[in-house]
Amino acid sequence: DRPLCLRPRPAAVAMASIVPEGPPIYFRLAGVRHDVARHWGPERIETGWWRGRDVQRDYYRIETEQGLRFWLFRRRDTGEWFLHGFFD
Repeated sequence: DRPLCLRPRPAAVAMASIVPEGPPIYFRLAGVRHDVARHWGPERIETGWWRGRDVQRDYYRIETEQGLRFWLFRRRDTGEWFLHGFFD
């Protein structure tokens, strides 16, 4: 599944997980805490070395306690988390 609404630029989110490279248990977006009810992933998406700039991301589909669904990814090189899209 892919979200219908993608952000023009992924937005950085603060998140917490039980283990450093594990799925989020909650994340903060624009100061609002979103508790994760369910997640799917990771789905690893990478560019080929021949395409220039290297992109290595682990994507997660996230459903919150409120029923909102997000597409988040973790950059594998820095461990930073970003929101890339929303599901309807």
